[in-house]
Amino acid sequence: MSIRWVLVDGYSVTHQWAAFLTRQARARPLAQQRDALTRLLQQYADQTGRHVTLVFDGGAAKHQPDPDPTGPGLHVVFSPPGKTADDVIERFVAQAGHRDRILVVTSDNMIRHTVEALGTQSTSCDLFELEVETALRDLATAVRAHTRRR
Repeated sequence: MSIRWVLVDGYSVTHQWAAFLTRQARARPLAQQRDALTRLLQQYADQTGRHVTLVFDGGAAKHQPDPDPTGPGLHVVFSPPGKTADDVIERFVAQAGHRDRILVVTSDNMIRHTVEALGTQSTSCDLFELEVETALRDLATAVRAHTRRR
């Protein structure tokens, strides 16, 4: 069965991916880091056709943007007060049908074990970074090829 829905622990990614670990990136406010990750994952969703839900801990956001300012294929969710992104991801998985078509992205091994016990696949942020890079490279190649045809 192919993956159709990707649930991403947003802050887990921003604490692991190289693009967010530079001195310059770390100096940016959390809102700018979230926006940068949202843009990357929107492109990934567009290229792969997968539905992506990007989940952030709501307590870390002083101002939460509109519930879903993104395009088709990507939704941004903030955990409600008293809950974490991990809680939200676990709830999504527990309530989902076709759990074998879900991929959870987090570097939290406890969450990975929990969702895997529920029948969902999981991957580390590092491995997902490679997948996203490949998808974005493929997208850039397709755009260049399309542009040359004109």
